[in-house]
Amino acid sequence: MKGLDAVKRAVEDAGVKIITCVPGYPITETADAVGAEISVNEKVALEIALGASATGAQAMVLTKQLGMNLLADPLVISATHTIGSGLVVLVGDDIGPKGSQAEMDSRAFGPLAELPVLDPRDPAALYASIIEAYQVSESLRIPAIVRVTPRLLSATGADVSPVPSRGSGQEYERISWNLTVKGRHQRHHREVLPSAEAASEATPLNRVLISPEAKTGIIASGFPASLAEGLGASILAVAYAHPLPWKLIRSFIDDHSRVLVAEEPEPFIESQLRMEPKVRGKLSGRLPLGLLERSDLVRALGSLENEPETRPRISEAGSSYESIAGRGYTGICDDCPFMPLYRALAKVDAPVAGDAGCAIRATREPYESVDLVYGLGSAVGVASGFRRRGIAVIGDFGLAHSGLQGLINAAWRKQEVYVVLLKNGVAAMTGGQEAPDLTRLVEALAPTSYISLPAPESEIEKALRAGLERPGVSVLVVEGRCARADAGRGD
Repeated sequence: MKGLDAVKRAVEDAGVKIITCVPGYPITETADAVGAEISVNEKVALEIALGASATGAQAMVLTKQLGMNLLADPLVISATHTIGSGLVVLVGDDIGPKGSQAEMDSRAFGPLAELPVLDPRDPAALYASIIEAYQVSESLRIPAIVRVTPRLLSATGADVSPVPSRGSGQEYERISWNLTVKGRHQRHHREVLPSAEAASEATPLNRVLISPEAKTGIIASGFPASLAEGLGASILAVAYAHPLPWKLIRSFIDDHSRVLVAEEPEPFIESQLRMEPKVRGKLSGRLPLGLLERSDLVRALGSLENEPETRPRISEAGSSYESIAGRGYTGICDDCPFMPLYRALAKVDAPVAGDAGCAIRATREPYESVDLVYGLGSAVGVASGFRRRGIAVIGDFGLAHSGLQGLINAAWRKQEVYVVLLKNGVAAMTGGQEAPDLTRLVEALAPTSYISLPAPESEIEKALRAGLERPGVSVLVVEGRCARADAGRGD
């Protein structure tokens, strides 16, 4: 059974009724497999799931790692405001990023939101973790988070026996409104978190493999736990990254003279054990930051008795950082209809804020026409902060995802910004889903003109220069169609 199959079977056995998502690497294929409904952004996806939970339906949200940033607001609030039926957030961390703007560790949302985070090691544990997450969520009336990675989703493991756990159908109860915000937080610490800690200690998903002759132990979380087996060391594979099973960890450390912490991408667990002199890992330079391989663990086990290094080791050879060339980077597609636009942008003397869609590829050669990109939907807000009139290049899905607020703010505050909207009709970089047509809304907010592709580069350049001369907020809608959109999803 593959990890993806484990998710699908767990969703069926848990009786999940409502599944929402925003596609993006590495969860797009999984979202397809479980029939998730695409939402305009991750915050809305979680809000729909919260509504479903409140009215008695088991719910799930699938999101890529960066989507956790957007849904953090309702996620944090839901921890103390409580929910109805079970709700699980399945987050895909892009470790050793292949399709993301940042390498993130979603385990950090456990202590941030004060919610349980399960970090399964293999497909069987993934299935069981989702089932347990629903049970914990239902009993404690809080969301639970399950983290997956590309290697876990594609890994193959033993089949599992089904464990149907369809929930009670309980609805939201208004008990939390009898307390102040402070009171709700105190109740969460007094009643909810101790129960989550007890679940972390007692779960059969914790895996302890003791090698009688071994003086060295490995504490592992997630996929690295499967890499650690068979290396001659004892292993404690924790099921919960938050809250950690502290009694189990304390006992394991006491029974070994040296302990290596294997986790990725950040030293999340190791940082909480830093005062323990026996512990080594990424912080001590024993293991590289980011993605781990079995060879990294073998090398680390052979050097645990040496003095620790002063800084974490990077994973690239020598001391150089990984380059774009080393990743086999491909830029704008050869048949992209927007190529004339990117060439024209490079000829205009104005700062250009891009979006985390296809426009991010125009930051590099041969175009170098987009100067900076801070996230999906961010272009208009960023360009509004330029100290001289600049350009915001944003895709239609990016506008719908979170960019519309930037345009509303620019119109409201009468800012000087020229918006170039790539009307593609599809989210080519983040799953290939259809993008809503918001041009009528755009026309209501700002003066709007149109160019349909194909069009001469000179005509596009002329329109850009004219738009930069126009005061206030204005929009140029450049209409094209991704050549790959109808043939299949983008990358």
